[in-house]
Amino acid sequence: MAIETTVKIGTDTVDLTQPCDVATALRKVQLKLTSGGMRQTVRIDGEEVTFTTPNDKRLAGLIATYDGLCAKSGATNTRTRYAKRVRFTG
Repeated sequence: MAIETTVKIGTDTVDLTQPCDVATALRKVQLKLTSGGMRQTVRIDGEEVTFTTPNDKRLAGLIATYDGLCAKSGATNTRTRYAKRVRFTG
């Protein structure tokens, strides 16, 4: 049995090997839930989970997981460290 690498999250089809894309799609689902959508369904690896507003914490945990994977992959655009420059004149 082969594991599929593409999944449908809400209305988006994303590649599981791209954790940043998965996190973005999950955030869209979360936004729909919090803006009045009654329920959203996510299918990953043949398993289907339906999220409703009361179990938004599970969705937030899933988003945090993929955010962590995204950060580890180095694909994030946020800088966590800034270099300071010093210039001496004289």
